[in-house]
Amino acid sequence: VDLTFAGGIGYGYISVLISFFTIASLNSTYARFWEARGHLGTAMTESNMLAARAALYTAHDDSDKADAWRATLKNNLIRLLNAALFMIQDDRACVLFNATDARTGKLDLKKQDVRASDPLVKTASSALEGEEGKEKDVMARAMDVDATILTSEDHVEDGCKNAGELHGRTAAIVGAYFNLIKFSTTPRPFVITQMGRTLVFLWVLSVPGAVLNGSPTEIIEGCFLVFIVTYGFIGLTLVDIELSDPLGNDDNDLETERYLEIIKVDIEKLLGKDSLSSEGKLLTNAYHVSSGYGSV
Repeated sequence: VDLTFAGGIGYGYISVLISFFTIASLNSTYARFWEARGHLGTAMTESNMLAARAALYTAHDDSDKADAWRATLKNNLIRLLNAALFMIQDDRACVLFNATDARTGKLDLKKQDVRASDPLVKTASSALEGEEGKEKDVMARAMDVDATILTSEDHVEDGCKNAGELHGRTAAIVGAYFNLIKFSTTPRPFVITQMGRTLVFLWVLSVPGAVLNGSPTEIIEGCFLVFIVTYGFIGLTLVDIELSDPLGNDDNDLETERYLEIIKVDIEKLLGKDSLSSEGKLLTNAYHVSSGYGSV
């Protein structure tokens, strides 16, 4: 095989290989980015729909006990979202995955090989903090939401209709959470990533020699071509690097915190003390009188 610049056959094969690898890697990363966006959207949508359905299915009861039940569900749901956000946002939070000791309700730092002075521990304690000073992980928070749904018969007249649907939405939130966790716990294989990027950078370094060898008298045109090729391949490689981890706090990461704040506002409107369910107006608010006729 001719690998010299003079023949150019071998170098042409290498160039095609590098181009194919760069585009294939970027396509894989881009698909991974949108997969994460889909799971995040599922978690947020299901959270919003859980609150909306809970408000609708208990709207027939505007008593204080029903209001207390809706407030408890609201608080537990928001705590679930806060704990899930912490676990998927912090790059190192995966080391605390299921780290809560069920007996003590505290983070088992020794088991996770994390020091108590680590800033991650303080953040985790705040995000996972529960009642009576105990930390609760995401699964414990999800169980709190399910337990609240189960107690609807004790607080809401005739109970919460279609409680099974609410349990299903809780399961969907947890499922989306576990799908997002894999982006932290199962990154792309480092060997493949390192090999591909190394080959791209080495190939880009060789481009000036190949261009000048083919057209030694066309310096300006050659420099322009080198600039375009370098800009294109290095740019695509950097985009690949930037999008490889869609979760976190970088500029181009998914705006999970903003999404969460929007969902919290919606949950407060649906289940808060000033919601239409609490005022007993949700079921009648869909109807209004216009020109003497009732309409929907």
